[in-house]
Amino acid sequence: SGIRSAITVATLSDSRQLLVFADSLATVYALDPDTLEIVWQRSARLNNFSVISGSISYHNDRLYVPISLFEVAAAGSPSHICCSSHGGVMAVAAGNGKKLWTWHATSDASLQGKNRAGEDRYGPSGAAVWSTPTIDAQRNRLYIGTGENLSAPATDTSDAVIALDLDSGELVWKFQATAGDIWNAACLNGGANCPENPGQDFDFGASVILADIGDTQLLLAGQKSGEVFALNPDGDDKSRVVWRKRLSQGTSNGGIHWGMALAGQSLYVPVADPEREQLGYTPKPGLYALDVNDGDLLWQHPVKRNCDFDYSKRPLVGLENNRAATKPDPAELYKCSFYYGLSAAVAASDELIFSGGLDGTIRVFDRASGNVLWSDNTAVPVNASNGIAGHGGAIDVAGQIVVGEWLYVLSGYSMFGQLPGNVLLAYKISK
Repeated sequence: SGIRSAITVATLSDSRQLLVFADSLATVYALDPDTLEIVWQRSARLNNFSVISGSISYHNDRLYVPISLFEVAAAGSPSHICCSSHGGVMAVAAGNGKKLWTWHATSDASLQGKNRAGEDRYGPSGAAVWSTPTIDAQRNRLYIGTGENLSAPATDTSDAVIALDLDSGELVWKFQATAGDIWNAACLNGGANCPENPGQDFDFGASVILADIGDTQLLLAGQKSGEVFALNPDGDDKSRVVWRKRLSQGTSNGGIHWGMALAGQSLYVPVADPEREQLGYTPKPGLYALDVNDGDLLWQHPVKRNCDFDYSKRPLVGLENNRAATKPDPAELYKCSFYYGLSAAVAASDELIFSGGLDGTIRVFDRASGNVLWSDNTAVPVNASNGIAGHGGAIDVAGQIVVGEWLYVLSGYSMFGQLPGNVLLAYKISK
């Protein structure tokens, strides 16, 4: 199985270090950093559809593992009996991989009736956790975001920000932004597994940010609905929302995806919005700067397609592109990308914002004004330093990171019809 999580460097209380990561099929590994030998490994699967796409958080000799699922895609198949899986979080001992507790995003699914084709229908399901959990050591809490339900009945843990006790995994509080959001890939092709009155697939995929704001703290959460929420971690249900700001209408693969960035008193929000033939929908991809105190818009920088796209060759929507009978010629895709929004998490420094685009463009913004100071097209052929000819593509999921004077960019990601590619690029930052 491939690996999608980042590598977490865990320094244990006995001074040992471990490299911790998970493969896509939800096996967690701990490696010795000197020998790369496996110290331990364990499955974090909750069911047959469990996957891990977020990274693993470490605190006080414990690892917190986010658990997602791929049944959202499988449900698009007419032969699939929908839906029995759900997301969650597992805490394990960092030293030996022993399971300490598991939080389940829904109860176990049971037979609920029949779908439109007369096949058995199960629920509740869904509420995947596909981002990296946030540690709040002061309150002894773990914060996660969840995705939509896959089948009825809807739960109040979907499309939500969840606070768990670090020691026990017990639910402390929950904030649901979008109630009744039941959706799966069958809704893209008119399949029988699509529920009546389906939702819009508005996950919280970006990791929750714990922000120091003067003498107080806020939780900042971005949703695929295109909305940002500032939450009071100590409030009750009535006072939980401090402010909320809508930046776009969002879609199932639009809005806010993988991560926002906080610098000073400003929050920087990438919006991925793709173009859709949807009545009343206007995509608003770009980078937005918000005042973290009240959510007021400080500046915005829309991004646009800088080429002429042949709409007869546009990819199928989202997960439906995975099962397309024919695949386009990559050479044709590189001529002009259908996708060009900002899906990858952004990175911030004192003066700069770094953001990669789905068309392969890497940009460096001035943090104060939002002006683009530098950009480069990574979706080009590359003669790599290891002697292998490669090609850049869409910047998505992992995106880019900054270490000292170096900017590292992972270019190429084609799961949903974006530009394929296979290169790691290193840029030297200079004034």
